[in-house]
Formats: sequence, structure tokens, C-alpha cells
Amino acid sequence: YNHYGTVALKSTPDRALSILTKDVGGYIQSMKDGLFAQGNGYRDGDLGENVLVEGLDFRFFQVGKRYKFSPKGEGDGNGLDAASSGMDIGKGLMDAAKVAKGDGDVIVEITERIEPCGNLCKLQYINHSGISPRDRIARCKYFLTGLDQTDGLRGWYAKVIQGGVIGVGYSVSAMGALPAI
Repeated sequence: YNHYGTVALKSTPDRALSILTKDVGGYIQSMKDGLFAQGNGYRDGDLGENVLVEGLDFRFFQVGKRYKFSPKGEGDGNGLDAASSGMDIGKGLMDAAKVAKGDGDVIVEITERIEPCGNLCKLQYINHSGISPRDRIARCKYFLTGLDQTDGLRGWYAKVIQGGVIGVGYSVSAMGALPAI
């Protein structure tokens, strides 16, 4: 769920999906000498991503390019794993057998980088009751600034070109150049 995209932007289709690469979690956990890894620190899902991709650097995705999520063995062989929970992506209803099996490819186009927002400061390891207000503000600023250093560290928004289900273990691969219109 993306609060900003849903409420403020009234669910724009250009932000239908948020994608994050797993390497970002390691980066967050290493920030400020591991401050955000301690205790109830960063966990997958904390940034609100719909799809978490493992094995690729966050710079793999680029605005304006299309990517295909495919069941293992059906892609072009040069992608890596997507970890999601069998999420139905796109408009319309799919039959139960297809959803359960996760058949077919999902094609998305990256529309923009996700900007770090103040809602992330509600995470417990930033805004914990045992932390002084001054330290909470400092942690929040540090966290948001850290995620704003490079495009893609906070993740990517994508629009759905071909809907379907992205299942755990799907591969993701970059598609060729877009045809000229």
C-alpha cells in the first residue's frame, strides 16, 4: 500500500506498482554503523514495496524502460528473482487457477524513482518512544537523506503494461527498446 500514491495522487496508474531491490535493505542496515539494523530494525516490506527483487542492484531499473517478470525458466534467462506474495498485478479479475499457479508474464514500465517521504519516519526504529524527540528528528532526517542519495535507493514506481501475477521466485529481465510511435 502506498499512502501518498493512493490518497494524494488518487491512485495514478503511473504509480501502480512499487519495486525495491533487496540490496537496499543491506544498505539501510549498514547506515550509521548499523543503527537501523539493531533490535526491531529494518525488515523487508518496511518501505512499502509491492515487489522485492533479489539478486539485482537497485540501479538495474531505469525510468522509461520496460521489464518482464516471468515464471522461472520462461524469461530470457538474464533476470533474477522477484520475491512477492503471489500478487495480482493489473486490472480485471483472473481465474483462481491462474492466480494460484502464477501463470504468465507481467510487464511493467518504470515511470519514476520513489522519493523518500516523511511517513517513513513512523518506522519504530526511527520513531520509538524510548528515543528523545531531538534524536527522533535527527534519525528521520538521516534516514530520508540516506535514501535520497541516488536514484532507486528508495525504489521505483512502475505502470502495468501487461497485468498478471508476480510470484515468489519469478525472474525479472529488461526488455528491448520501446518501438517508436
